[in-house]
Amino acid sequence: MPSLACGRCGHLLTVECQWGTSKQRDETVGDGQSPIPNGLLVRMAEDRVPVYQSDKQVGTHLYSPEGAIAVHPDSVRRDAMVSAGIDEGCCGSGGHNGPNRACNCGNAVATEWSDCWTWAEVRFLPDAVVEAP
Repeated sequence: MPSLACGRCGHLLTVECQWGTSKQRDETVGDGQSPIPNGLLVRMAEDRVPVYQSDKQVGTHLYSPEGAIAVHPDSVRRDAMVSAGIDEGCCGSGGHNGPNRACNCGNAVATEWSDCWTWAEVRFLPDAVVEAP
């Protein structure tokens, strides 16, 4: 079974997982719960949302690029990454300001959502990680 590793230094970032499908991602879960079953790697479509100002759309915000790999937080090796970038939230990471996790080597590798009002999920950047056997 594969794990994800840092594309720069090769350090393992996840435990061994299985590849799943987007159909296994449950978007009906509540805040604080994970839409991804533990032990699955799910490749995502681009996640882009509109940005409004005074009821007028003024742009879009990219949450994760095409090919990002979503995992359950318990599938992540916590000793392999550190907080990086804008990592705001009241009791966890809000995740809405882009990548907020870096490998211990400093390579930005993922965005974590773990705040009380978000789903619990980690999305790895497709160009920052590699599949490790």
